[in-house]
Amino acid sequence: MNDQERSLAESGVHAKRLNRRSLLRTGGAVAAGVGAAAIHSSHGHVAAQTNGCSGDDVTLTYGYWDTTQQPGIDAQIAAFEAKFPNISISLQAIPWGDYWTKLQTGVAGGSTHDVFWMVPVYFPVYAAQGALADIQPITGDGGVDLSSYPQSLVDIYTTEGTSYGVVRDFDTIGLYYNRDLFDAAQMEYPTADWTWQDLRKAAEQLTLKDGDTTTQWGFGASLSVQQNLFNFISQNDGQFFNEDKTESLLDQPAACEAILFATDMILDGLSPSVAEQQTSDPYESLLPAGKIAMMPGGSWHAGRLAEVNPAIDVAPLPQGTQRATMIAGLANVVWSGSPHMCEALEFAKFLGSQEAEQILADNGTVIPAMNGLQEAWRDAVPEMNLQVFLDAVEYSVPFPTAPTGGEWVTNVEGVMVEAFSGSIPRDEICQRFAEAAEAAL
Repeated sequence: MNDQERSLAESGVHAKRLNRRSLLRTGGAVAAGVGAAAIHSSHGHVAAQTNGCSGDDVTLTYGYWDTTQQPGIDAQIAAFEAKFPNISISLQAIPWGDYWTKLQTGVAGGSTHDVFWMVPVYFPVYAAQGALADIQPITGDGGVDLSSYPQSLVDIYTTEGTSYGVVRDFDTIGLYYNRDLFDAAQMEYPTADWTWQDLRKAAEQLTLKDGDTTTQWGFGASLSVQQNLFNFISQNDGQFFNEDKTESLLDQPAACEAILFATDMILDGLSPSVAEQQTSDPYESLLPAGKIAMMPGGSWHAGRLAEVNPAIDVAPLPQGTQRATMIAGLANVVWSGSPHMCEALEFAKFLGSQEAEQILADNGTVIPAMNGLQEAWRDAVPEMNLQVFLDAVEYSVPFPTAPTGGEWVTNVEGVMVEAFSGSIPRDEICQRFAEAAEAAL
């Protein structure tokens, strides 16, 4: 779940989303700082009924961060207000960098958005500490059919059998590649049958040098765990935590093998270095400019990449011991302390309706979560094989979360940058990853 965002700021038309999703360079420990005492109010785990709202004029606040999605959001609100003329929606756009700090402060102080966006990495803390309303009253016969969404997404926002989020959209990861560069090397394009070995061999063949200077990299080892490292770990059947999420398993053989495979791709010169990626964003600059032949990336990049370089297409991620891709997605949640609980649940219910999800599909910026509506997003960029991202749902793995929030991701990303920079002895890399994650558990 983009994230530095997930500073994850996201990409543009058809996929221009704040890197919220790169979800996950997550801004880290913010959610973990929400005090249990501060947010355990008399509203904790509210399960209010949506029938029989007062009918009084009410203004609900709606918190979000990605203004590139403004047209779709405005259209959803217009449709909702037409159905409920007594309920007005006040949008509160807050940049990703400030969003979680303000949410934490607002919840602790007893005043925040009535309805707001939530991502997987922060969900466990807010749900466990009573800041979110149980959405049971608006599911099933209440209007929102949870079976209409990918189960892996529903599971992300469910804890101990209780659902707290109405799934909104999702993203998966594919392997972007440049057809022109493959053609120039007289190589076959990546296929669904590719393995890690195929990926490594192709990366070696596609890396070009002029003396000591690399003029073209065969692979882009992204600094986003969501788009790169975590996929390799899941593809090798590696585990992130033990069952109760009190201990990291990143130093165990399966996870460690994946970590070293990804690390070697950059240390062996097949990918731009950490410094080069920090100077020139690979998704914004190096990949579209034809400097990188192939690179794993999120579905949110698709529209912009197709627009700036028609030679770029996408294939499924190569397989390790199994096929796997990270899946993450936003949910709309309701603050358990909302003074307008009935109306807030009604708005959340509408946002989970086919009408609202169709608006997202028609807008084309994100993949709507509702089954059967993703084709509009796919068809918006016919020159790219976007079906790859939809098919990936079948073998998707939810972005790993911990009860303590996103600090463990931030810690892991810090070690990843060190490892990818060659600053950690190879035989210590996996232990360092495990220690970093465990420090936040």
